[in-house]
Amino acid sequence: MIKNNNLLSSQAFNHIVLSKVIYNYTLNLLPNVFDSIKSIEIEENDLKKSIWIASILCNSNDQNHKRKAQLFASLLYLNNKDNIEILKTCYILFSRLGNLTATKFLEKLYVRKEDNPVKLKSKFDFGELLSHELLFEREKKIISSFNNSFLITDFQKELWQGLNDVSEIAISAPTSSGKSFIIKQYLINEFTIKKNFKVLYIVPSRALINQVSEDFKTELDFDVHIKTSFVEENEIFEKEIYILTPERCIKLLNSNINIQFVFIDEIQGIEDVYGRGLTFEYVFNEISLKFPFAKFVSAGPNIDNPEKTFKDIFERDCSTVQTKLSPVFQLKITLKNNKKSRFDIEFQTEKGKYQKFIQDFKYNFSKDSNKGDTVAQLVNYIAPDDFNIVFVHNGYYAQQWAIKYANLKVEDIAIDNEVKELIDFLKEDIHKKYYLIECLKKKVAYHHGSLPDIVRKEIEELYINEKISTIFCTSTLLEGVNLPANNLFTFEPKKKDTPLTKFEFGNLIGRAGRLNSSLYGTVYYIEESKDKLKASDYYDAEYNKEIEVFSSNALNDLDIGDLNKDIKQIDKEDKSKTFKAQQLSIFLRHKFIKGEEYALKYLRSKKLTETEIELSMSYLRKNLSGRNIPKSILKNNPSIDPVLQNILYDNVQKNDIREWVINKNSNFNEYLGYKEIKDLSIFERPFYWQLVNIVDKLDDIFNILQEGKDKHHRWVSSRSMCVNAKKWLASYPIGRIIDEDIKYKSEKVDVRYRIDPESLKDINSVINETIKYNSSITTHLLPKYLKVLTDILEDILTEEQKEEYRLTLSLPTMLELGTQEPVVIQLISSGITRSVAIQIFDVYKKSTSKDFREKNDVLIWLSNQNELKGLKPIYNRYLRRIKVLKTTI
Repeated sequence: MIKNNNLLSSQAFNHIVLSKVIYNYTLNLLPNVFDSIKSIEIEENDLKKSIWIASILCNSNDQNHKRKAQLFASLLYLNNKDNIEILKTCYILFSRLGNLTATKFLEKLYVRKEDNPVKLKSKFDFGELLSHELLFEREKKIISSFNNSFLITDFQKELWQGLNDVSEIAISAPTSSGKSFIIKQYLINEFTIKKNFKVLYIVPSRALINQVSEDFKTELDFDVHIKTSFVEENEIFEKEIYILTPERCIKLLNSNINIQFVFIDEIQGIEDVYGRGLTFEYVFNEISLKFPFAKFVSAGPNIDNPEKTFKDIFERDCSTVQTKLSPVFQLKITLKNNKKSRFDIEFQTEKGKYQKFIQDFKYNFSKDSNKGDTVAQLVNYIAPDDFNIVFVHNGYYAQQWAIKYANLKVEDIAIDNEVKELIDFLKEDIHKKYYLIECLKKKVAYHHGSLPDIVRKEIEELYINEKISTIFCTSTLLEGVNLPANNLFTFEPKKKDTPLTKFEFGNLIGRAGRLNSSLYGTVYYIEESKDKLKASDYYDAEYNKEIEVFSSNALNDLDIGDLNKDIKQIDKEDKSKTFKAQQLSIFLRHKFIKGEEYALKYLRSKKLTETEIELSMSYLRKNLSGRNIPKSILKNNPSIDPVLQNILYDNVQKNDIREWVINKNSNFNEYLGYKEIKDLSIFERPFYWQLVNIVDKLDDIFNILQEGKDKHHRWVSSRSMCVNAKKWLASYPIGRIIDEDIKYKSEKVDVRYRIDPESLKDINSVINETIKYNSSITTHLLPKYLKVLTDILEDILTEEQKEEYRLTLSLPTMLELGTQEPVVIQLISSGITRSVAIQIFDVYKKSTSKDFREKNDVLIWLSNQNELKGLKPIYNRYLRRIKVLKTTI
């Protein structure tokens, strides 16, 4: 019987009539965009036969079969929105596919529109037998979390049951499958029913920390404390959720907090061999050992054998919840310039099959000077009033192309008040000539890593709420930032200069079409004849793949002899191979320090020969056996070579401790030039020059300045690092730092390199460079190496010295968070962005006495305020949204 069913499903899947109807229905979505394409009437017999064939595929166990049936059901609805009988058929098909969430779009079936699909009631009768079937399926797809009920998909129901019944889970599902929603509802439910519950929620980027923490803040009660960094001085509560990057997890690993649930989102970040993969793998390994009784859940898109990846990382067995079935589909279109105003329009009907049309856009593209002009014209023609994401390979072009597109638009006189508030904020707090201001006036924005946190978050919120319509975006989209789009436009897709992998492309186009707003999204790939990677290379690819952890990939570029070299002496034929070999050497040294058995176990798992293993272990013993530095310090700094850390440890112990710390003195806050300080001892100099001395000493060992150039693409000196660090520690708002940088670069640098302070281009170049410098150098690179030093100082200083040099010991945290003020640190650690936290503290100081502040908690004070007088509307709106201010009914 099963064999016969499989044969019937295969015949249905390949049936020519179903394929023809799907093709014609897809074609019918395009005439509103391209006038060269004409709608096709579907013959009634073909439609009836297709419905019958699709109903067979609904019951297949093959996900490719279900995908085709779901595509048909969605197209059936999109082409027949007013036909009640067809809508009833769509409901039946979606029900049998286990995708009842899609039925919310069948609005004409219901008594009235409801925000929650659970409350929808049909106006029509399906007959006794069908009604019984549909009601039974509907009841199975409803879950209850706290005081809410939700209608979900088969995949979501399986995940919900797994979270409640199974210990460890590896999730693999497309971007739009709703996995994060189920995780969130599960955690809300657990926080509600448990008296004590602590969660670690790991995300790959700081941008995602902001997004995830805000999502939770809007739904969790006040008794659940959300922490976005681990600060030892902060109070520990019964219910906490730590939303951290892997780097921020390291401090948590040395705490006594008992984490009961660990969720790792975007697990594919562990593959990153050119950046943070070493840290990801090390931290994930350690978390598994640190919290042996916690429930572990990992998630990522389109991962084959997720249980194998889970086992490789955590050394735990797990259950899997996976699907290749997305509740939305992508219409994939290629645009190829044919001649001047004419483009070849190709849309994919099935894998490897395309239909071609010629469209005249009535615009001479041959006069365009660059791709940005072409993109602007095409987006404006194809989707001028729709919600679009334009994927661009780097932040500079995202900004420039957004400006080109905005220049084609008429300023919107009906622009939303929240957009106006953001514009006013940018004028006052960033710069009145910031490019983004003119873009926002046309409901256009750009989104990349060089935007201040509060600005990036506001853009995301305005776009999701349909108050701006088009965003030009970089690879921040691949890190899981939730920005759904009706249309996604891209040229040859890259991250900087590296083409996206097929896996990354599949993740990217998952942003086109989200179930909360549409059953499909459209991908427009703008292809040039000279492009090496063609649209069809991406469209016809399989997006699933098995994840390879960082160390397994990097192993290919490591010679055993590299383990016997100084890290700086490892040199391959190209930079990427050199970097991978250096990173893996560091990784193996840390494995060995943890215990020889860990290094041995790892090397054997990678199928090295016994000779290679023996030689590797001998080199590791030789280089690491004579170290003086405590293992606990090395454990806290897993991305830095243990041999170099040991050199620093010995140097600090040998020399006058005052040369390695910040000493308070009569010159501490003075502005003295080099000539004025050169005859002063290190510990008699102002703060700035003492910090320069420390950075120079660290650079002698770790080559920090070269790392800034190679890894972060920033030219740095110890003095420039310390100038910016001093401003950042003084809680300067980013706008003030930008203004000072503009003034410096327009007045004080060599006349050959001065900028024009009236030039839009020059001003925006400084704005972007200042923000990039802060995010990559001031808050990342410098704290990374200062932390090694402060960990060493914590080990060797007396208690009296620790009190005396408390400022030095706090520098890494203060730099990362951007302040020396404890109250601001507390606010930032609770999930409030730096710029807002600084403004809150200013109001707090003016509104309260010193005695009040010493006896009261700032978060409790905030929770009793309806709004903060003197704070900009954008800040008050942000604080209300994340439920920091008192909520009014």
